[in-house]
Amino acid sequence: MKVSVVIPVSNDLRLKRCIDSVDEKVEVVISLNKPSIRIKEQVNFMLRQKKEKKKYQDIKFVVCEIKKPSIAGAYNNGIKHAAYDHIFLMDSDCIFEKKCIRKLENNLGNRLLSKGKVIFTANSWVTKIVAKAREFHTSDKVSAYSPPLLFSKKIISYIGGYYFHPKLCWLEDSEFDKRVRNAGLEIAYDPTANVYHPPLSPFSDLRSAFWYGVGKRIGVELGIHDKPTGIIGSINKYVVGASKEKGVFVGVYLFIWKVGLLSGYFLQSILKLRK
Repeated sequence: MKVSVVIPVSNDLRLKRCIDSVDEKVEVVISLNKPSIRIKEQVNFMLRQKKEKKKYQDIKFVVCEIKKPSIAGAYNNGIKHAAYDHIFLMDSDCIFEKKCIRKLENNLGNRLLSKGKVIFTANSWVTKIVAKAREFHTSDKVSAYSPPLLFSKKIISYIGGYYFHPKLCWLEDSEFDKRVRNAGLEIAYDPTANVYHPPLSPFSDLRSAFWYGVGKRIGVELGIHDKPTGIIGSINKYVVGASKEKGVFVGVYLFIWKVGLLSGYFLQSILKLRK
């Protein structure tokens, strides 16, 4: 299969579990994002296993690296080193359901993007609330967010001449999605092409919200992101809207999540947490 699976990774040792779930003959591009020593050791271990013919015989590995941490930069570098036209974006903390890659490849047809679904798992009532909140943000709608997203490199000529904005550290996929929508590109959707995300604690998810806010501010200052909705708009969208769809606890949690995002947004303007 002429598909390059691009996986950015910095210090997430779940990378091996992700790659172990690949069930097709594909190229896997491990895009090291200012990697930790332990990740480099893990990658070298997998490469040795392939060389010694103990595992990964159906996978062609490509490893590339950037020194300054940036998800957008890691995606771009991975795509640059990918041999094939069809790019599958994957997160290191997720695993593939059987036939996910093949389904998205077959689903692409003559279009430029093919999208599957993230299944957010839970192991307690608290992580179930976070999972439902993530569903409301992402997997309940068809978008060009990753993962799982497969697209043709040809898309670059339709979306402004670049894949991911190199100055964005967070929310790079939402800015990508915005350009896809502005270009009027059809996203072929297959809700049966699934990847699974591990349970998220509220602390981890709210920390992400804060840094998304930082990324939002950077994007606004660059003129490529819209300003976030304020508190009143968030009450209407999250407390009211999400509560109807997902339950009151999810609605309240999403409001807290949005407050976390706004905190990062405003603190970035004052403290310049990320330059």
